[in-house]
Amino acid sequence: MDDVADCLLSVAWNIFPLMGKPPASPGNRTEEIRTLLVDACHDAGMRAREWAAHGPGTEEDRVPFLRLAEVGTDANLFLGMVSGTLVADQERIRRRWAEIEALVREAGELAGWIRGRPRDRPPLPAG
Repeated sequence: MDDVADCLLSVAWNIFPLMGKPPASPGNRTEEIRTLLVDACHDAGMRAREWAAHGPGTEEDRVPFLRLAEVGTDANLFLGMVSGTLVADQERIRRRWAEIEALVREAGELAGWIRGRPRDRPPLPAG
């Protein structure tokens, strides 16, 4: 699980280096999403690190953690795509936002699942 922790912490770092995330401005969905992703990936990374101290976990245990890393990376990439367009194509932007929101929902579900793991020990403390 140490490698899983490194992966998740790297994703959080790449979204906001040194965890220096600014507070999300009210109504700024992009900042809200990035803050959620950083928090979810950082928390999951720390949980994976704690898990590694008690055993490696199984391949099946790693899947939700690694999927969260993938979802965080994809959502951050899409956020860059919708904010950095040279020629705005409203239909493409709408489709990207739909993809981003689906990824955010998945990230929330994965983060909730991860909070309750591992099952054979009490839940790890929150963030």
